[in-house]
Amino acid sequence: MNIIFSDIDGTFQDLGADVAQINIDAVEALQKNQDKFVFVTGRGFEMVEELQEGSGLACDAIFANGAGLKKVGQVATYQNCLSIDTLERILPIIDAENILYFVHTTHEVLMHPVKQYNENLQNLRESLTYMGEQGISLMDYKTNYFEESCYHVTDIVAFLREHPDRDILKVELMEASDTKHQLLREKLKSSSVTVFTSFVKTLEIVHPLSSKGSAIQNYLKDYTDVTSFGFGDGENDLPMFEVVDVAVAVENATEHIKQSSHHQTVSCQEGGVGKFIFENILLHEQ
Repeated sequence: MNIIFSDIDGTFQDLGADVAQINIDAVEALQKNQDKFVFVTGRGFEMVEELQEGSGLACDAIFANGAGLKKVGQVATYQNCLSIDTLERILPIIDAENILYFVHTTHEVLMHPVKQYNENLQNLRESLTYMGEQGISLMDYKTNYFEESCYHVTDIVAFLREHPDRDILKVELMEASDTKHQLLREKLKSSSVTVFTSFVKTLEIVHPLSSKGSAIQNYLKDYTDVTSFGFGDGENDLPMFEVVDVAVAVENATEHIKQSSHHQTVSCQEGGVGKFIFENILLHEQ
């Protein structure tokens, strides 16, 4: 059996665009061939569900960069979440730099009222002008997500202490300034969190054991005699590349990812995941 693990944003689905049809066709062909396809993403599960419903695909999903697992037909499970004490330590550091952030929990995505971040959102828009219409669509989507999909509270730590049934999956932030990104990495560096780039202008903060690599290793414990493939484009895909048998970078991946891969395929926009599956996995099996 082959088990294919794929990142979503920038790998399986281009920013603000529909999924390439060849990717959908490839997943369906894999499943027909009794192979497995697993999404491995920094997205929360509600956004994975949105993708699967829109594309008509039913797949297992490792989400929140390894903190969550949702198998088809089963309830979601969680591991290696952030503690509220860790959150209490790191959020003042982010607040002091006036950076837009949101906290993913097992129940909702928490953030401060959006009006607090009007200047941040405008700066992000300006920083993405190089992307043209794609950048505009991305910021329209994100702004609507912050306004309509997030749960707004004035004190996130206090809210979570009042609701101990919530597990804290990760903290995600968006910031226009690359200088501030680096500053935060340095200020947040500790043994209690891992910080990495996951998306355009985005940093994520997770438990040190919450990674795509560790989640894939746990997933593979249920299978024997398999060949594992991993597709990715960014920094948070490196732990995945370290544990799969075959690591594949899409053409639009960062140079570090390309250098860490065994193979490269065409870009996300051109359906690189599907093209590689058809030409190098399914064709090889025939």
